[in-house]
Amino acid sequence: MTAPVFIIGGSRTGSEMLKTMLSASPELDFVDELFLRCPRWLHPDLQSLIASRLGAMDQSINRDGLVDLLFSGEPYGWVWSRAEEKFSREVVAEMVADGPVDLKRIFDSLMAAHAARTGKAGRGAKFPMHYSYSAQLLDWYPDCKLIHTTRDPRAVYASQANKYVGKDDPLHKRGWMKFRQFAHINLQVSWTARLHRQLRGHPNYRLVRYEDVVRNPESQLRSLCEFLEVDFMPSMLAPNQYGSSYGKIRGERGVDASSLEAWRRRIHPLTAAALRGLHPLAWRRFGYAR
Repeated sequence: MTAPVFIIGGSRTGSEMLKTMLSASPELDFVDELFLRCPRWLHPDLQSLIASRLGAMDQSINRDGLVDLLFSGEPYGWVWSRAEEKFSREVVAEMVADGPVDLKRIFDSLMAAHAARTGKAGRGAKFPMHYSYSAQLLDWYPDCKLIHTTRDPRAVYASQANKYVGKDDPLHKRGWMKFRQFAHINLQVSWTARLHRQLRGHPNYRLVRYEDVVRNPESQLRSLCEFLEVDFMPSMLAPNQYGSSYGKIRGERGVDASSLEAWRRRIHPLTAAALRGLHPLAWRRFGYAR
C-alpha cells in the first residue's frame, strides 16, 4: 500500500479509537492532529503561524527557522508539544532543505518523519486539517484513502460538553460553555453531512459510524482493511482505551460498549430533541433513525 490514508471528520466521533485499532497494522501509520488548516474562529492553524513568523512559504523562506518553529512546541495541538519524540528532525530538515516550500511539502516531511520514528512504510494522518478543507487532501493526493468518522450528534454533544464544561464552574459559565458546544456541534453536523454528500460516490471514500464499530468491531475492521488493501489483524480488536470524556479508562483494552448509551444520562431531553430536529437531512444521510 503506497497511497496515504487520512481519517477525517468531526470531534468526538471515535476517530482516536479507530486510529488506534488500525495502527495495529504494520502497514498503517497515522500522524496525530496537525491543524495544518483550520477556520480562524475555531483554532489557530500551522499555515497562519508560519506566515506570521516566517512570511510567505516560497523559495526564500528561512528553512532552518521553519524546522526550529516546527519543533518549538509553539504550533497549536498536542502532537506539537512532543514533536521531538514524534518526528525525526533530521528527516524534516532534509525534506525541506531544497526546492520550493509549501504546506504540502511540510506535511509530506512530517508524515515521513513520523514513519521514521515508528518504523513503518505507510503514510497517513488523523485529522491533518479541519474537515472543511478535506478537498485539499484529494487535490494533493488524488489516490489517497479517506475514512470519515461520524457518530450520533446527541452523543457527540454530550461528550463535547462533558469534556469542556467544568462541574465546579459558576452557573453562568456552565450555561455559556454548553451553548458554545451546542452551536459548535450543530455546525459540525451540518458541515460533515455536506462533506459526506459531496464524497459518498468517491471510490476512495468510506463513511464509518462509531456505533457500528462498537457493536460489530470485527466485521467493521475487516471491511475497512479490505478497503485499505491491508491485512486484518486480531490485535486491532484490543486497542488501548484512553481519552474518554466520560471517565478514566487508561490502561484498559478493547471496545467499551457502554459508551453507546452513556450520553443519554448527560444530556437534557430538550437538547437531544433540538439536535434531532434541526438536522433531518443530516440524520438521513448518516443513516441514523430520527
